[in-house]
Amino acid sequence: MKLAKVKIEYSSGTTIVDRVTLDPATGQVHLAPRVLGLLGKMEESECSPSFSLEYKGDVLPVNMAGDGGYLVSIPPEPGPGFRRLLHAVATPSRDQRHQNGRYLHTLSAASIGGAVGYAHSASSWDPLTIAGTSALAALGVVLWYAGHYVMKGE
Repeated sequence: MKLAKVKIEYSSGTTIVDRVTLDPATGQVHLAPRVLGLLGKMEESECSPSFSLEYKGDVLPVNMAGDGGYLVSIPPEPGPGFRRLLHAVATPSRDQRHQNGRYLHTLSAASIGGAVGYAHSASSWDPLTIAGTSALAALGVVLWYAGHYVMKGE
């Protein structure tokens, strides 16, 4: 059994965030009795909610089983070695995306600062100086945008 975080969102704006126990082998989600009680009360006046579970950095949809329980389909673990490393780079967690975005924003600021320093240190404005300053400024803008894109609006 593992602990996982669930988020239950209703169309009216009510959001329930709680921890549950998850059986990774079967995908069964075990809710606390207080959450089951809340779900029962909300079912009387609301339509079905959006029910998701966060497990190992992935947000997984939770489905109702035929017996009234809840199930989630857990993605398979990547294999050992180089494949696991590639999987970690290709699918970063939310916190890793934030750190990558912050790093790109830092590189953007350094690039813009470098463009200003390069322009002010030049003795004359020849085509090479204009091209270098423009390239550093353009790189700063691209890195700034990439930082926002990597964070995915979070």
